[in-house]
Amino acid sequence: MKADLIVKGKVFTADKLLPLAEAFAVKNGKIVFVGKQSEISKYFGNNTKIIENKEGIIIPGMTDGHAHVTSTTDLVLGVNLHEVETAEEYLEKIKQFYQNNDDINIIFGQGYQNGVFDEIGPTAAMLDKVSNQIPIIMVSEDEHTFWINSKTMSMAGIDEKTPEIDGGIIVRYPCTRKPTGWLKELAGSLIQNIMPAYTKDDYKKGILAYQSMALSTGVTNVFEPMLDKRKDYDLRYEAYAELAREGKLKITFTEAYTLEPNDDYEEVFKKAKILKNKINYDKVRLTTLKIFIDGVVEAHTAFLREEYNDAPGDFGESLFDQDQLNKLVTRAIKEGYVVHTHAIGDAALDCILNAYEYAQNKTAIFDRRNAVTHLQVVEEEQIDRMKQLHIVAVINPYWHFKNPIYYRNLEVPFLGQERADKEYPAASFIKKGIVTSQASDWPVTVPADTMTSLHLMVNRVETGKKGVEALNPNERISVEEALMVLTVNGAYESNLESRKGTISVGKDADFVVLDKDVLSIDAFELYKTKICQTYINGKLVFNKGE
Repeated sequence: MKADLIVKGKVFTADKLLPLAEAFAVKNGKIVFVGKQSEISKYFGNNTKIIENKEGIIIPGMTDGHAHVTSTTDLVLGVNLHEVETAEEYLEKIKQFYQNNDDINIIFGQGYQNGVFDEIGPTAAMLDKVSNQIPIIMVSEDEHTFWINSKTMSMAGIDEKTPEIDGGIIVRYPCTRKPTGWLKELAGSLIQNIMPAYTKDDYKKGILAYQSMALSTGVTNVFEPMLDKRKDYDLRYEAYAELAREGKLKITFTEAYTLEPNDDYEEVFKKAKILKNKINYDKVRLTTLKIFIDGVVEAHTAFLREEYNDAPGDFGESLFDQDQLNKLVTRAIKEGYVVHTHAIGDAALDCILNAYEYAQNKTAIFDRRNAVTHLQVVEEEQIDRMKQLHIVAVINPYWHFKNPIYYRNLEVPFLGQERADKEYPAASFIKKGIVTSQASDWPVTVPADTMTSLHLMVNRVETGKKGVEALNPNERISVEEALMVLTVNGAYESNLESRKGTISVGKDADFVVLDKDVLSIDAFELYKTKICQTYINGKLVFNKGE
């Protein structure tokens, strides 16, 4: 057999049977040989293309295990606040967007950080300086809070008399019931009908923009727990289906339908079943139900075992009662879904582990790749339970350092020093034998650079800050372990490991060429590594400089 492609150089395969190799051969998009260069000559043919990487290393295609792909449309069509970092800069960015698009009837954007504001938070009065004549809606970086102007509040009927929303918070001025213009969690449902309506083509633009970015970082597989602020799932999935039929999807997308506390559950399961059967292409398929158990620490909506350090008596809350959650998870598993859950607080993790255990006892189904993501406040005995229940840990390395805004301004004051210093375990999961994958939570993390993720898993120190204190250095992992997290473990999370995740005979030829040998360079230089090329099924899909 003569190969279509031969790749030579140092190869990290992520295959435990042969972790390192010198070369591999590709035929019809599949890997047909992995081994030494001295053994590969029989695969050379007149039309064989040769790639040789002398300086760096070649690794399998990587996976982002939790990215909100279709939310990229917000960044493509709206105000991108990720590019600036202060309240003044946010307002200037919004103002510039309005000046450049003076014919629009709503200003929408995403990416502000809660921690840059004072204790009152962002207010409508701030946005009214841009305009109080058209609605302005900004979604936070973590997508858990909404900053709105007075016009939006008026259109939504939000005032002193508006009752609280289950699972949400309307932030109000002290000593009064007047709303400030800041909504948390499910209070965002009050403005759902005011948000700009996107078309199928808008979502296609967002998906393709995300794909271009992800390929440039060596990502070849993505798990998307779809965020649906507008309740237009059908439109988003039709955008995916059309791109699949047009042959424009290169990355393999594994999709999740998100179930929320106030949903009509019968309707959710009915619609999810239709979409699961409909969205079943080689490059995109719906396999999973996603459930939020709690919110986030910075909004005081994460559910904690012990009260918030700055708010006695406040533990946050679960978005579901335990009996309800048990039944939903059990039904989802019985109906053939993977269950992927958001848990930030340790009490939230208790809730979902109880539900997974209940479901396993009812169904006797143990290896469904059920997962928990974020995992900020975690206790050791919970990690033992995760192992017993075969749960995949989906960590977010991009947050695993002492961030000047989040760690110092929010996490230490809200959690207290002890909990803040123990947050975001990584090594503990791996030591217990839990399959651990990684995720950016895009567009919470912008940019989502895989080499930054690698750096933070290994160092737990902000890039370019050698010498500063690490966040819980006991949770550092080795480069080899981090590469496994990025590659084969991510494929496992999405039930793709039989085809992807390692450079092994019989698997898809998805691989990434790096300009540095990450196994031998200074660990604090890892983030400087560049993606030279990304291949999927042996075809070049990203080439640096082109």
